Amino acid sequence: MTVSPAITISEDAEPVHPVPSAARQDARRFMLICIAPVCVFLAIVSLIPVVIALIDSVREMSLTAINEPGSFLGLENYRTALASDSRLLHSLRLTALFVLLAVPLEFVLGLALAVVLNREFAARRLWVTVILIPTMIAPVVVGMIWRFMLMPSFGFLTYYLNKFGMFGAVPIFSNATTSFVALVLVDVWEWTPFMMLFMLAGLFAIPQDPIEAAFIDGASPWQIFRHVQLPLLRPMIILSLLFRTIDASKTFDIVHVLTGGGPGDSTELMSVFAYRTSFVTWDLGIGASVCLIIAFVSLLIASVFYKLVAKETTRGA
Repeated sequence: MTVSPAITISEDAEPVHPVPSAARQDARRFMLICIAPVCVFLAIVSLIPVVIALIDSVREMSLTAINEPGSFLGLENYRTALASDSRLLHSLRLTALFVLLAVPLEFVLGLALAVVLNREFAARRLWVTVILIPTMIAPVVVGMIWRFMLMPSFGFLTYYLNKFGMFGAVPIFSNATTSFVALVLVDVWEWTPFMMLFMLAGLFAIPQDPIEAAFIDGASPWQIFRHVQLPLLRPMIILSLLFRTIDASKTFDIVHVLTGGGPGDSTELMSVFAYRTSFVTWDLGIGASVCLIIAFVSLLIASVFYKLVAKETTRGA
């Protein structure tokens, strides 16, 4: 029979006094005072525009009669925007295709670059900085750069493509398919470094103990990457895909600069359609409803990824 040792408490030990409720209330009051300006700022720049958009989306609004109050239409603007022959559904399909083509390519290329850069070699930091340059350039500037490079008459890339017999008769931005493919490739060029930065940060954060254990057990580099590093990167992968999916679904700058949504409406993504509806056809009511539909779609995408992140966090815990 074993007897557990007795626990002795020193008489000199100071008793632990609970924090008085008054002190807790003062600390809470101070915290509320500190965050109040931020909450007010967020309400001004986020909540108020959403409320105004909600009001405009149920009224008949037009820039041709901006001073008139506009009649109440209820959900008529939403029905018009979501009609079977609406251009919104066409832009939704184009946006989904754009995201499904661009984001996976950016992820695969970014992960490959991160794996290459996740080792010590000469001028590694310099290479990381150079690769990040496209992401640090403003999207409008990126669009202007590629517009000049793909100009049909004196574009740098167009000249060499014509040398190989490509796009000689029909310019790139005069064909619906080549215009869309060009937009996807430009987006991949700009945002692949962003995915690389995410993956590289995740690889740096992986502990070396499981990698060294797998190496001692005779695992090849591919096996280590597939069975050790890739599972540990899963939360970072989900987060990076969340950010890029939401951002790609509202792409506007490069489309507006390169194609303007054309030829016709072959590259008219959701954001471009919202712009054309509000500031080309001057229909603010339908434009507001389109913007709210886009915001709702973005919230759905974010909720799906949030559940995936929460599931991975619970599994890791």
